[in-house]
Amino acid sequence: MIERVADAMPSWFRFLALEADLAMTFIDCARLHTHHGNFGNSVNNAHKALAEIQRGLANPTARGLSGNEVSFLERKSGEIESALVALTADEAGLNLRMLTLL
Repeated sequence: MIERVADAMPSWFRFLALEADLAMTFIDCARLHTHHGNFGNSVNNAHKALAEIQRGLANPTARGLSGNEVSFLERKSGEIESALVALTADEAGLNLRMLTLL
C-alpha cells in the first residue's frame, strides 16, 4: 500500500519543472498584455514561480533532487531571471517612449 502511494505522488523535481514552465508561460502572457495591470499580474506570478524553484534549490538533498535535476533547475531559473529582466526593461523603455510622446 505504501509503495502505491509513493508511486502515485509526483516527484519534487516534476513539481519544480512545472513551476519553471508556468513561469515562462506567465512571461509569455505578460508580453502579450496591453493592459498594464494584467502585465504586472503576470510578472508577479512569474516571480512567485521562480521563488518556489529557488526555495527548492536552497536544500536540494532534503527535496531528493539529483545532481542532474539541480543543474536543469538552475539553468531554467537563470533563463527565467533573464527573461524577467528583459521583460521589465522592455516595459520600462516602452513607458519612457510613451512619456516622451506626451
